[in-house]
Amino acid sequence: MNANSQDPEKGKRLQKERRRYLLTLMTSVTSGITDIDNYDFNHVFIFFGFTGSGKDTVIDGFLEQNTKYPFSKFVRTMTRPKRSNENEILSGYFVEKELFDHLKERGRFFYYYEKYDGDEFGYDATHLIFTLSRGHVIMVGGNEKNLKGLTSGIRSVFNNIPITTVFINRPKEDIIEGIKKRGGDPEQIQKRIKAIEEGWYQDSLFCDHSIWNTDSAKSIKDFQELVELTLKKKGGA
Repeated sequence: MNANSQDPEKGKRLQKERRRYLLTLMTSVTSGITDIDNYDFNHVFIFFGFTGSGKDTVIDGFLEQNTKYPFSKFVRTMTRPKRSNENEILSGYFVEKELFDHLKERGRFFYYYEKYDGDEFGYDATHLIFTLSRGHVIMVGGNEKNLKGLTSGIRSVFNNIPITTVFINRPKEDIIEGIKKRGGDPEQIQKRIKAIEEGWYQDSLFCDHSIWNTDSAKSIKDFQELVELTLKKKGGA
C-alpha cells in the first residue's frame, strides 16, 4: 500500500509541494511567483459542442475584442492534420501519433480522448500551469461527453480552480454545410457528417450555460456578457 494513502495529511502536503515545484519552474517565463501564487483568483471557461459548432470561432473572436480581462487560450495537443484556416500553436499543437503516445505514456496530459474518426486530443498539464499563471483561461473541450473527465483533470492540477462550462451549438444543417466547406480528406468529411447526422442534439446535457450560434457576432457578445457576469460575481478581474 502507498504510504501516502495511510497518512492523508502527508499525501496532501506532498501534492502541494509537487504543485509548488512545478509552479516555481514556470517563473522563468512569467512575471514572477506572486502571479502564480494567486492562480486561484483566475477562472477557467470551457467550450463544449459538436464539430463545426463554432467553438474556436467564438473563442478567437472574444479574445480579439476583449480588453478588460487578462485571458489566455489553452491550446490542445492533437494528432489530426492542421486545416488550411488554422495556425500552428494558435489553433493547436499538431503532432504525429508517435509523439502524442510518448507524451501520454509519460503523464504529460491531465486529460486526453480519441474521437470517432481516430483523431486524438491531449491537454498538457504544464501548458495549463503556464496559461493560468497569466490570468483567466479559455479552452475547447470537444463534445460534452468529455466534460466530467476534463474538469476532473483540471482539478487534479489545480484543485480549487473555478470552472464555467459553455455549450455552443448551431442548427444541424448549418454544421453539416460548414464541414463540407472546410474541405479535407473525403473519408474524414463523411465520418464527421455521419457523426452529426446520428448524434446531433439541440440542448445541453451537462453545461452551465448555452449559446445558440446562428450569428457569430451575437455569440461573441453573448459570451462577453457571460464572462462579465461570472467574473463580477467572484469579485475578481
